[in-house]
Amino acid sequence: MRLSETAFEMVGFDHWHASLAVFGSILGSLVDIPLSTAAFSTYPAWYMSLLNLYPQDVSMTFHPLYLAVNLGGCIIPLVVSGHLLLRGQATLGKALLGVSAVALVTYYMAAAVPGEGIVLPFWLSPLLAAVCGLALAKGYRNSPPLAYISGTIGTLVGADLLSLITPGILPALSPTTLHQTKPLVLSIGGAGVFDGIFLTGIMAVLLAAGIVCLIRGTCDGIDKQS
Repeated sequence: MRLSETAFEMVGFDHWHASLAVFGSILGSLVDIPLSTAAFSTYPAWYMSLLNLYPQDVSMTFHPLYLAVNLGGCIIPLVVSGHLLLRGQATLGKALLGVSAVALVTYYMAAAVPGEGIVLPFWLSPLLAAVCGLALAKGYRNSPPLAYISGTIGTLVGADLLSLITPGILPALSPTTLHQTKPLVLSIGGAGVFDGIFLTGIMAVLLAAGIVCLIRGTCDGIDKQS
């Protein structure tokens, strides 16, 4: 828990706000905000119209599911990232570059597991985000905030959002057992801190800060933003 708070302090949060962000994400991981009031098992008409322009051999129906967003794994990382951008701890242009790089790789590495959801190697996003933070940041102090934004939003866009709109992914998520009749809950952001998005932010910040400490030979000032 303290390690998570340290990560938020490294991106410019004071102790109180860091603690609030950590506990909010953990508790928020239990909260899924529904985007649909009823389960659906076919693609929307507009989506099928687009698919008809480029015919593909994919199923148009899938196991019934509800679509939701997770408070801890989606909403809070978005708020934290927006806060960092508004405070000027990362520029919008570099943040977009970092997010795009992480999103591209996580999109191609994500896999749909029937009955479970979209999974990704846990080490991939933090490593990519740390590299983006160090490569794009102007000065070592700005690398942890940029790593956080790149890792969380990039993973959210690439592994979740882009995967969901890819033809064939929703049918691939359908349970393989015929005894599974209950609709699935497909939550964007997943299980909060344990889903990988929030955890990615923490690990990316710590990894970027650790590399900075090695390069500089000291960690003094790494948690202070200019």
